[in-house]
Amino acid sequence: MGTKWPSRDCSLLHSKIQRRESPLYRYRAPDFDDVLTAITAMVSIKRIPRRSGDRQANMKKFLLRILRWGTGLFLVVIVAMLARGCYAFRDRMPSYSLDLKIDAAKSLETPRPLRVGFARVKINPDLSNPKNPVWLAGFSHHRAATAIHDDLWAIACVLDDGYTRFGVVALDAIGFFHDDAVAVRRGCPPEWKLDYTTVCSTHNHSTPDLMGLWGPDVLHTGVDARYRQQVIAAATKALGEAVAALQPTRVAFHEIATPTDGLVADTRKPIVFDPDIRVMHFTSVTNGVTLGSIVGWANHPETPWGKNTEITADFCGYLRDALERGVTNDGRNLATGVGGIHLYVNGAIGGLMTTHPSVTVRDPYLQKEFKEPSHEKSRAVAHQLAARILPRLQATNSASTDIAPIGIRARTIEIPIDNKLFLAAAYLGLIDRGHVHWKKMRTEVALVTLGETSIACVPGEIYPEIINGGIERAPGGDFNIEPVEVPALRKLMPGRVKFVFGLANDELGYIIPKSEWDEKPPHLYDTKGVYGEVNSCGPDTARLLHAALAELCREANSSGATR
Repeated sequence: MGTKWPSRDCSLLHSKIQRRESPLYRYRAPDFDDVLTAITAMVSIKRIPRRSGDRQANMKKFLLRILRWGTGLFLVVIVAMLARGCYAFRDRMPSYSLDLKIDAAKSLETPRPLRVGFARVKINPDLSNPKNPVWLAGFSHHRAATAIHDDLWAIACVLDDGYTRFGVVALDAIGFFHDDAVAVRRGCPPEWKLDYTTVCSTHNHSTPDLMGLWGPDVLHTGVDARYRQQVIAAATKALGEAVAALQPTRVAFHEIATPTDGLVADTRKPIVFDPDIRVMHFTSVTNGVTLGSIVGWANHPETPWGKNTEITADFCGYLRDALERGVTNDGRNLATGVGGIHLYVNGAIGGLMTTHPSVTVRDPYLQKEFKEPSHEKSRAVAHQLAARILPRLQATNSASTDIAPIGIRARTIEIPIDNKLFLAAAYLGLIDRGHVHWKKMRTEVALVTLGETSIACVPGEIYPEIINGGIERAPGGDFNIEPVEVPALRKLMPGRVKFVFGLANDELGYIIPKSEWDEKPPHLYDTKGVYGEVNSCGPDTARLLHAALAELCREANSSGATR
């Protein structure tokens, strides 16, 4: 017989079995006891250790993944840097090359009357927007212009001997790169018939940055692209207006001895100056009135010095005004001007030729002395020059001629860039100019003859000893060699009066004789160091430019370019 179950127990068991089989029972919400039981079970499970081989394999995969990502990122950075370099050092004028030879032979054989035209166009920047500051060039970063003290100009002179037409523009500017000078030429239409143009900068240190080195900080350019285009357009316009103003003229050439004491100092040995003033004076053939002049002298226009924040043409502007309108003070006429339009072109200012704050300048008209940097000191420098020039322009017995055959020789050359700071500035976009090859820039030299005068167009701030002689085998120099840039260029240049147009069609910085190059100790003449090399393309710049200009001089002399 089977076991007999109590009826009550059987009914309880039966109800439990029914609940376990029921879906409602299987999916009921867990109570607190169920959760506690599950957690206890999980904690009690022992971790199964991985084998060491698996761990090494996973680590290898991880490292390979990191390596692949790092290599990819590195390659992207390298490609980006190379692309940036290719863009920064690209040639802005890839098709541009110049080898110009225009002899004056035809004009010498069958001379025609000389004609001249002058014009000027204002190039003041816009200071109306404080959010777009105008950065002043030449001394330090973050020097924003606060006002316009006096106007800046692009002043043009065009000469035509009946066969050849030559134009020159003088800019109140720190410098103008070769690409920009070419842009001016390309803006001149063929009907102007300009055979050659030269764009010079006065190297003024109270004008907007046009080179890129004096922005708000070392990583940002100081050039406003719109202002650069404004200057290019103004230079082109001035040339066009000068062409339209062409008229018959007579020209007189003057060379005026000028002592440097109380005017300009040479702040680097050897002490060599380009001291004298040279003038081309153009008068009307009909009534003898002055049409204009080209004045050449050698001095840095930085007289107000580095604390000045007012835009000014410096002594260059005061001189032009004095020659044109004379000098007045308190309603009294102290000197009479000659009228006309006058260009100032700087000469051999490397070295460094400057009216240093230590130099006291006496104003010959006001009979006052000025030592501290100021606009008044700039005016005093200009008055010193005007007091020497005006008597020559006003003299009635000066020899002049209406026949002045023009000869032009100009060519582009390549200059190596050894200055690492210049290369870095170009890479960062501070210096925006083209490179024809890696570490090489295109620039230009020219020799222009006009009657009995000649003009050497030099693309930078050349040291006076290269022009006038006096290069030394400087003790402490890096190369310890005899002078390379010999003979002096003025000895090679044809003609009686020999002009140097500095910063012509380019600004390469200082052009330093190789035997005076000094970057490494011991320094020149037992000094603690010298200034100049930091703003130079390299130690071979002077040698290459001297050789190119010397060749142009030899060609001109062999052709009998002057008379």
